[in-house]
Amino acid sequence: MSSQVEYANWWSKLLFQKAFEKQFVIPVPNPTVLTRFMEKVEKKRFALDFKSMKIDRPIFIVGLPRSGTTLLYNLLCAHERAAYVTTSINSFPTAICTIEWMRKKLNLNVRGERFLQDSIDADFSSPSEPAVFWGKWIERDADSLYWQEKRLKDFSPEKILEIHNDVKRVLHCFGGSQQRFICKYPVFQTELRMLQDLFPDAYFIHIIRDGRMVANSLVKLHKLCNDQLKKIQHPDIHHLIPYPRVKNLAKYVEQYGESDVRTTANIWQDSIDVVNETRPDLKNFTEVRYEDLLKSPQAELQRLFDFVRMQWPSPSNSLFKREYELIGKTHHTNRYGDFETIEKIAGPTLKKYGYL
Repeated sequence: MSSQVEYANWWSKLLFQKAFEKQFVIPVPNPTVLTRFMEKVEKKRFALDFKSMKIDRPIFIVGLPRSGTTLLYNLLCAHERAAYVTTSINSFPTAICTIEWMRKKLNLNVRGERFLQDSIDADFSSPSEPAVFWGKWIERDADSLYWQEKRLKDFSPEKILEIHNDVKRVLHCFGGSQQRFICKYPVFQTELRMLQDLFPDAYFIHIIRDGRMVANSLVKLHKLCNDQLKKIQHPDIHHLIPYPRVKNLAKYVEQYGESDVRTTANIWQDSIDVVNETRPDLKNFTEVRYEDLLKSPQAELQRLFDFVRMQWPSPSNSLFKREYELIGKTHHTNRYGDFETIEKIAGPTLKKYGYL
């Protein structure tokens, strides 16, 4: 992780330096006293009635880790009509409006490279994977290597209302129902029908990257995640397999090991297979190759904005301009190998998508 960490002010450093140093995909829980205080403020100051608020055509980005999902997520979330789970919101899932109000009111912010060493800087306002919300909403066990598919019938009316109201609170933080909720999480591959059930007018964008690169990068991701867990001594998570729960994941782990390229090549193959099996059940679905996004960013982004029924961002949108200028720019180095092994496992699909 880069040593170049920027604090907006001294109280940001005082309050959040340790939290930034202990960053993880699933944040370390906040002190109980702080959580209760934030929840009290949320109930008192933001006791809002969301019955009339509409969740307008939410957008879900689907793709394996290391496939360009964060690049695409940051670009779409830079749109002036975007609403999304920020880093700060993901740390306070029961005080969504309160933490955003305090962040803006007190100018609380820390900015620096993610522990994933992927040339991506993040701060409190950055789009975040909703890891804490996924546990809160869907109640998935991170230790389990297989998740039984859930559908609408598996949720109580109260749980569905909680999910929708949390999304509406995020929308409220960004201006209300005219905004579009955008979300990405690398476990979506096996959850798409459930998302379609919960959000009937949702749009899905599947981003794909060369499986040879992804298989190698997933091995690196596994090491980075578990090294970080040891470093920060996370109180709730001691080990993580950071892959989507495809049907045969447990078999691959048992046969090859968690950090073997044969495991991750099979995961790449199976993840694409499960998305292709599900796509006929999705009302609004499109795909984009990461490589095409790098090669022709304006054409591919225009196509994606047209697909989700959004205009190209305003010329005065400095955030989008910054994210657009970062396309393809990295300062880290990856090493790729074992191409023959990966091609034996996923050759036909690599060929189908133009990688062979």
